[in-house]
Parts: sequence; structure tokens; C-alpha cells
Amino acid sequence: MPDRTTRYEQVAERIRHLIQNGALKEGDRLPSLRRLSEELQVSINTVKEAYWRLENQNQITAVPQSGYYVRKQPLIDASHAQVDPTQLDPQEISLCQIFGAFQDAGQCTPEIRLAVAHMDPAFWPAETLGRYFQEIARNQPEEAFTYLMAPGSRMLREQIAQQGLSCGLDLSPDDIVITNGCQEALFLALMTVCEPGDTVVLESPMYFSLINLLQQLKLKIIEIPTADDEGISLETLRFVLENHAVKAMFSIPNFNNPMGFTMPSWKKKKLVQMLGRYRIPLIEDDIYGDLCFGPRPEPCKVYDTTGEVILCSSFSKTIAPGLRVGWMLPGKYTDQLNRLKTLINIANAPINQIAVARFLKEGGYKQHLRRVRRQLHNQVEALRAAVLKYLPHGTKVTRPEGGLFIWVELPETVNTDLLYRKAVQSGIMFAPGDLFSIQDRYNHHLRLSAGTWNERVERAIAQLGRLCARMCDDRADGRDRPDSFGLAPQYVPERDEFGET
Repeated sequence: MPDRTTRYEQVAERIRHLIQNGALKEGDRLPSLRRLSEELQVSINTVKEAYWRLENQNQITAVPQSGYYVRKQPLIDASHAQVDPTQLDPQEISLCQIFGAFQDAGQCTPEIRLAVAHMDPAFWPAETLGRYFQEIARNQPEEAFTYLMAPGSRMLREQIAQQGLSCGLDLSPDDIVITNGCQEALFLALMTVCEPGDTVVLESPMYFSLINLLQQLKLKIIEIPTADDEGISLETLRFVLENHAVKAMFSIPNFNNPMGFTMPSWKKKKLVQMLGRYRIPLIEDDIYGDLCFGPRPEPCKVYDTTGEVILCSSFSKTIAPGLRVGWMLPGKYTDQLNRLKTLINIANAPINQIAVARFLKEGGYKQHLRRVRRQLHNQVEALRAAVLKYLPHGTKVTRPEGGLFIWVELPETVNTDLLYRKAVQSGIMFAPGDLFSIQDRYNHHLRLSAGTWNERVERAIAQLGRLCARMCDDRADGRDRPDSFGLAPQYVPERDEFGET
């Protein structure tokens, strides 16, 4: 501040700024004169003058024998208004940011959760985890709050190794690295095997946050078409590998995001063998593998004999997203990845790892999974039925055998980017198809999450149907769509932010 500004004016301005930005709300008690003078290293008289000034401006009020409190404030001007999430464009920023804006506005409703990749909070084992956290903090404070360097909690890695039996993995705890969610695992894998300018092969449509991650790492991509029943075309992949310098491939073979397919076992094996011949690492995202409606499908990692498959997963989808406990099997890259992990963030929160390890060890996880799988299967079927009931004739919907998503193809007269802009005004969110490719190919597709299902969600689908009906009566938007995929490497277009939805 300028030299001519007095100390009490500086103190008053700091408090006023906290009030205007919502950090201090109506009814909040301000610090005592003595406490604030100590914190700001000013005299008590300076604080008293600042409080008197704010009281004269109707910012605060004095309550005898109690102290100073924030008064009810008039509506703030537009420059300080809360962000309106309905005005945010998913093409410019991430769906995670839009979802966060709805959360900040207190509008995180079931209709909005159609866009995000997590289950209804009612599924989260909050009571059990809460008890674990209390016991750990009380009985194991040194373990709970110290640094826990890579590769992470030994107890948790032992439990993950045991869980690997259910999907055909023969693991040692030393094979496993704990990460801050699956997103960090993917980032570490790409950082380990790629350098700026390298080319990565992806299934198309692809998980949209990966586009942003590739942009941050300055990588090029080749999209390869995928079928909604069994995934990537191996013939096209072979052509790409023979004609381009590919550094890595990324795949979600089990309950793919967004299409929901599960790659058959024979194709997983051939995929690993084909990449192995070219010595190209496969970065495999198996985050939805445990959310199966039938037998648990094996990951591609099962067929890895050279250590070139880097498996990434997490408990964000199966237990609770806020735990941020992910894990990976780096194979031959384990030592290099551990060093990178330590360099980037030193360690993950130990208390979260210990709580998850106890949840796995004491039997709660398996029982929890049985309940989640059964209910999620019912919700996916209910969501599919609602889409086919309410959305226009000719709509096609995938039928996944696990996971959280259905992939919807609408008539070509319905542009889902425009549909999104209309829907979000009604408090409905979904993921429009354009987000899942750097090519203009999925503009009449959308992804819906079945993590939450109730009457409100069904009414939201019915509202989408009404919006689609109006759009079907209009002329098509006229944008040209390519007849075939371009298979040359392409730099990812710039986007502002990235995040996991």
C-alpha cells in the first residue's frame, strides 16, 4: 500500500477484503483486539481504530460482552459475483472445473452428476472409513502424519497384491507404487516413457482428461478407431506401428471410458504381443476393472512377459474419490518411476493409505464391492432404459458389462455441444462427445454416468429428450464430418486446464 495509508486503514482493508470475498460471512465473529494485534504485529489501538472504521461503514457490528461480528452485506457487484457454472464452456475448460463451480454454488445435484465419474455418495463407506481415520490418528499418530516415501505403504501394497489374485495378476508388494489417484499414475507413466514431441497411440473416442494431459506434456497423438463391443482395431494399429515412430500406447481395455466396452481376452493378448514386438510400452488404465457385473476381466498386464505394460488403477471409483489413493505396476520402469514420484511430490498422505489398507484387509472391501456391483448394474440398466424411452428415435446406446458409463449416439441432427449448452441452463450436465477426440467426429454423441440413479435423474433424461426433439426439427448444423480417421500424428490443441472426472 502507499506510504500515506495509515496502519489502521491497512488492517481495515484486509478485513474488508475477506468479507467481500466470502472468507468472512454474515455472523462470523472477528478475532479479539488482542489476538489480531498479535497476529498482525500492530498495537491494540490500531486494531480498535480499524474495527471502528468498519463499524461506521456497516461492515461489522459490536456486540457488548461478546466482540465484533460481520453484518449482513448488500449484494456485491458483478466483479465479485460468484462464478455462474451455466456460463462455463466445456470446450474451453474442464468438466471438473464446471462441476466444481456447481459445488461452490451449492448445486451439486443428481442431474449434474450425470457428467462425473463417481458413484453416488450413498455408496461411500463413510462410517467405516471415519472409524478407521479416528483410530489411526489416535493410535498411530507417527505413522499417520509422517512422510511416507515412494513406493508407499507396505501394508497397502500387500493388500493390493492379494487383490490381484481376483484378476489373474501374480504380484509382489515390491511391484506396486502408490500414487495420488490414477491421474497421477498416468502422468508418471507418460513422463517416464515419453519426451516432448513423441507420439502416443490412443483409442478413439478417448478419455478427455488425457487430451489435456498430453497437451501439458507436449506430445502428439494418433487416434485409432474402436468398436463399441471389443475395442481397438488391431489391423489399423499394425499399420500405424509400421509407418510411424510411436513411443507409447494408452488403453482402457476394461469397461472403457467413454464407450464401456471390454476388450476380449484374445485381443488383449495379441495387443500386448504386437506392442512387444515393436518394444512399445502399453499404459493401461484399469480403474473400472473392479466394477464388473459378471466375472472380473483380466487386465492386459496379465499377458506381459517383458515389463513393458504399465498398469494404472485407483480406489477412487470403488471406495471414494476424495481419498486420492491410486496405484500402479510400472514393470521394468519401477526404479525410474519411484525417483520421479519422489521428485514431484515427495509422498502421499499416509493416513489415507493406512485407512484403505485396513478396509481391504478386514474384509469390508469385498462385501462393499458385491453391493456396489449389484446396485450399479441396476442403475446402468435403468439409465439405458430411460435414454431409449425419452431420447429421439434412432438413438443408439452401448450396453456395458461393468463400469459407470453409457455412450449415446443421437441422430446426426442433434449437436451435443449445443444440447449441453441448453441442458446446463436447466441444471443438467453430461459430457458432450466433442470432448473425447481432437477430431470433429463425435458431435452427436454424449457420455452419461450411471453413478447416481433416482427419479430426479430420470426427469433430467426426459428433459434431455424434450430438448433433443426441438433440435431434431431444426436443420443440421452443417459442419463437415470426416469419412475416415486421419492417422497422422497430431499435436493436441491448447486447452486451459485439466482434471479427473
